[in-house]
Order: sequence, then structure tokens, then C-alpha cells
Amino acid sequence: MVLQTLLGSWERTMGAGPNSASALCRLVGSKNLAHSMSCFNSTYTDTGLFGVYAVTDPTNVWELSSEILYEMVRLCHNVSDEEVARAKTQLKTHLLGGLDGTTAIFEDIGRQVLTYGRRMTPAEVVARVDAVDAAAVQAAARAYVDDKEVVTAGAGFCFEMPDANWYRSRTYTLGR
Repeated sequence: MVLQTLLGSWERTMGAGPNSASALCRLVGSKNLAHSMSCFNSTYTDTGLFGVYAVTDPTNVWELSSEILYEMVRLCHNVSDEEVARAKTQLKTHLLGGLDGTTAIFEDIGRQVLTYGRRMTPAEVVARVDAVDAAAVQAAARAYVDDKEVVTAGAGFCFEMPDANWYRSRTYTLGR
């Protein structure tokens, strides 16, 4: 979840492109590469799904894909303690600040039971997030991004969307 927070989410209507805490969101916003972009992470007891969802113009698909993969691979090799500290603070705020009603609390309970088999206390949630450091983020990124297969899907005018080999070749290098 810290890795997800590092990659971030961005919408054109937010107006925070160049001022976003996420390096990827700053780049997407400053280059006007997408209408919106969001990293997602769904965890369960024995499996999960991690990725980036983006809405863009057909002519930006290649550059946006390139920037997303570059940032994901960068986190495999180079993430600062400051980036991780910011992401941890943002994640704790999101996890605990969102529990402001019965619906959100019940969703949180359900998610935790599906993932951990039990409900964690807020103190345990904070302790688990606090235990993450830059090395742990890099290890997670290496486990799920570095030199791994990528699944892509597109809808609409996807004539500029690269093929699977293009995506695969960009999961193990920092070169542009």
C-alpha cells in the first residue's frame, strides 16, 4: 500500500500536477499526459492485484505508458527515505481518516477479514505502516514489477498502445 501511495493518483481537475507529492503525478500533470490516473492495490489472503489505471488521449498512450513503467521500475532501485516517509504519513491519514461512518468502517472490516482473517486495531495498522522503510518498498517493487510480465487493457482509440513485448521490455531497465 505504501508503493501504491508513492505512485499516487491524479486528476486534471485537481490542479495539483506540479505540486503533487508523487513524482509520477507531477510528471503526468506537468506534461498533461492524462485526464486521470490512479494506482490500485487489491489484496486478499492468497492473491492480489496491483497496477495503474489511466484515462488519456489516444496520442498520449505511448508516452504515458512509458512514464508509468519508468516510475514503477525506478521504485525497484531508487526510492528515498523522504518519499517513503511522506507516503507512509499520507497512507495512515487515508486509512484512519476514511473511517468516518458506518459504511466505511464495515468496508474496512470486510477488507481486513478477507486479507488477514481478522480485524486489526488502528494502533496495529499504524505500527504496520510505520514498519515499512525504503528497503521494504524496493523489495516489494522488485517482487512484483522488476522483470515481470505486464497485463494491459485498452478501450476506445488504442492505435498507439504498445504491444505486450514493449511493456515487458520496460520492466527491467532504468534507461529511457
